Amino acid sequence: MRFFLKIDRFIERLQVLFCALMFTLILLFGSIQVFGRSIFSAAPPWTEEAMRFCGIYLTLIGSALTVRVDGHVSVDILIEHMKERKMKAALYVVSRLLCVLFLILFFPGSITLVEKSARSLGAAIRIPYSYVYAVVPMGIVMMLCSYASSIPRFAKQYLEGER
Repeated sequence: MRFFLKIDRFIERLQVLFCALMFTLILLFGSIQVFGRSIFSAAPPWTEEAMRFCGIYLTLIGSALTVRVDGHVSVDILIEHMKERKMKAALYVVSRLLCVLFLILFFPGSITLVEKSARSLGAAIRIPYSYVYAVVPMGIVMMLCSYASSIPRFAKQYLEGER
């Protein structure tokens, strides 16, 4: 079990570093665009597209990180007003398993998106969109792994009255 926890922590660190890199690149490309517009009255055309691509990667990898801390927006007013710990934990688990079901159902469509976008190229950065959209199935798998580690942890916290 400790081996899996070490792997989980390592993956989490990689995700955090990757998201930090994507955010830094967005800031860098945005600065280049602002500098180009204000100094040269014309920004490089590739910066906007590069920021969009980095934003797509940041969003999907960041979603997996958000699952790890149970930070996604959710309506948990019912859970908050329940007194019974076991019912709180059960409702939490059921709600998160619905999210898992959605991700599993969405996965085949994400593969189709990657396959169909292989022939489309970016307007300024001439790379296939399949490279950009490949993060969708990767993000789904990462979110599923994050749910696998976070659901038991948070359910236990509900059972023990810590949440």
